[in-house]
Amino acid sequence: MKVLIVRPSPNKMNVNTYNLQEIGLAKALVRKGCVCDVMYYCGNEKDHIEKIVFDENKSLNILWLHGKGILREGIYPSLKKYVPNYDIVQVGGYVGLTSCWLNRKYPEKIVNYQGPYYYKANQGDIKKAAVFDRLLLPLQKKKNMVVATKSILATNYIKDKGIENVTTIGVGLDLDNLLRDSESIEENEFIKEIKEIKNSTLFLYIGVLEERRNILFLLEVFQKVSKQIENSKLIIIGKGKQNYVAMCKEKLIELGLENDVIYREKLEQKYMPAIYQASDAFLLPTRYEIFGMVLLEAMYYGLPVFTTYNGGSSTLINNENGIIIENTDCNEWSEKIVKVLSDKKECDAIGEKAHRTVEKNYTWDALANKFLSVYEKRLRNTNE
Repeated sequence: MKVLIVRPSPNKMNVNTYNLQEIGLAKALVRKGCVCDVMYYCGNEKDHIEKIVFDENKSLNILWLHGKGILREGIYPSLKKYVPNYDIVQVGGYVGLTSCWLNRKYPEKIVNYQGPYYYKANQGDIKKAAVFDRLLLPLQKKKNMVVATKSILATNYIKDKGIENVTTIGVGLDLDNLLRDSESIEENEFIKEIKEIKNSTLFLYIGVLEERRNILFLLEVFQKVSKQIENSKLIIIGKGKQNYVAMCKEKLIELGLENDVIYREKLEQKYMPAIYQASDAFLLPTRYEIFGMVLLEAMYYGLPVFTTYNGGSSTLINNENGIIIENTDCNEWSEKIVKVLSDKKECDAIGEKAHRTVEKNYTWDALANKFLSVYEKRLRNTNE
């Protein structure tokens, strides 16, 4: 089977980033015996092809296509030249000009991979989807569409639109750059400093500092937790808009946490395994998350995860391998965290189940067969 994975957004991607989902999946499909390539936007550059070699003797091609960005949508005039060469074309999301064009032009080979779902504060995406549903979705045959989704919430969102052929798959980790062997994991001075903090319980947050991620609430929760668990520290790694970061710093001072919160704007990916392994729990009180690669990573490294009900947690977590707290109530969060962290046996059991969940079910290699089943469903529907 020949597969092309299309990322339609007009954003230039850095292929050296460890967690590009398209490349992670493409490598897994190649390992299954497929020919699989990836299409990315290259701006005003001329179309060109880059070969990526992995596993010593396997490879995939990246089709860098010239395009134009309009309202966060990519338009690729030369894509039509490549699509006929593939049996399956997987395109990110059902909302978009490229997705619509592919679904109309090549309905027999298109699989949509949907991540976003309904979130009332996401007014921009809601309005965009409403316009698409009114003007463009009727141009496609909903009964013929085949959609894979990143979460249960995304599946429900798509089915509510009358699209019936929907399969929840999830998102995978590319383990090529995620080491677990302590002897192989790289450290820097920051990691060494963290490890030298004696007799402390280390809580971790990694991600953008923004209102959607509820950082001010995170600080309030940690303050309550720190009063009950002695020598607690909160490590925050992530950038954000200047105004919001300033608000977080003011909140930190207001709560008297200057000596208990360790903040870094960024940490190179090669040091991430060490920071996960040095931490005791991962906190993500996000209001909305399409999936959340940090959830996958934290669980892979055996951390008990405390998070809200969101795209990733709805699919990954069953309250045996992590903790979902639906309400953003400071007392409820702090009480649950203290209860779990006070029982080392329970904490270790949650972490071990979290690791097994990801290792067994949520690497790209583990998910490849699910994608292939969806592709085969697409081809069967075409031939019926």
